[in-house]
Amino acid sequence: MTARNKFAAERGARTRELIRQLMLEHATRNPIARPLTAKEIQWHLKGLGVYLAPSTVAWHVNWIRLTADIEALDAEAGSGS
Repeated sequence: MTARNKFAAERGARTRELIRQLMLEHATRNPIARPLTAKEIQWHLKGLGVYLAPSTVAWHVNWIRLTADIEALDAEAGSGS
């Protein structure tokens, strides 16, 4: 990863990991429930001392989902399907 601001890039990666963990815990505990909204994730993050706007949370969630989709496609392509 090449970033102009290494500190900000690392902070974003840590934030995405926190959000990913929240999403994963929610899905594990409530397998048939709807996904968490950006506002719900924002509320959980505040409890961890991370303060983000809902739009920023949504941006990170989209990044996480896109990354997961790309990894799934890579795994599918690598399996020879």
